[in-house]
Amino acid sequence: MYLSKITLEPSSQAAREILRLGPKGSYGSHQLLWTLFSDQDNRNFLFREELGVAGLPLFYTLSQTPPQTDSPVFAVQTKQFAPSLKAGDRLAYRLRANPTVAKKNDSGKSARHDVLMNAKRAAKTGKEKTADQISQLMYEAAKGWLADEHRQRSWGLTLDFLPDASNYRQHRSLKPNGREIKYSSIDYEGVLTVTDAAKFLQRYAQGFGRAKAFGCGLMMLRRLAY
Repeated sequence: MYLSKITLEPSSQAAREILRLGPKGSYGSHQLLWTLFSDQDNRNFLFREELGVAGLPLFYTLSQTPPQTDSPVFAVQTKQFAPSLKAGDRLAYRLRANPTVAKKNDSGKSARHDVLMNAKRAAKTGKEKTADQISQLMYEAAKGWLADEHRQRSWGLTLDFLPDASNYRQHRSLKPNGREIKYSSIDYEGVLTVTDAAKFLQRYAQGFGRAKAFGCGLMMLRRLAY
């Protein structure tokens, strides 16, 4: 795997690309980053977008092949990423994820729903609640999604404590054909312990959760002392 830090070059072409990103949101960022992996027919990279210097986008990518480094738009720093992990290793993590839950509709078909909005709808039934109480229930649902025991086992990890959750956002991106894409994201932060290194690394390479084409699923890690 290759972990890369990608910023925009101070060029007129990069400025034009920033303007083009506007209505496209994370989908536009994904398409722009894909130009660094033009040898791929299918996406094999994860990415995370943050605000960098002067409010310009800063990207991190995790890929199976190295990105091109001769782009007139991007400045690319990349390195091979092959962490040596074993059960018991403790890692600080940051994760932007798209927590969803499967629910059946009136026709009996299963569909994915935003975990936080699902909690909001449930909170509005029964006893009346304040806006702060509803918000608290939404964030508790988000934390519960990540802390789900089955999910932790399948990912080869355990959370040392419930994660911090912040920056819940509902996104709208436009595809080139004008189709609108809607999804949500939330930022998690905390500490985990690896329970099965093979499972964890496999999931790490695949990404955590859904909406990976829209900047979700890449977990940023920092090793902690025992």
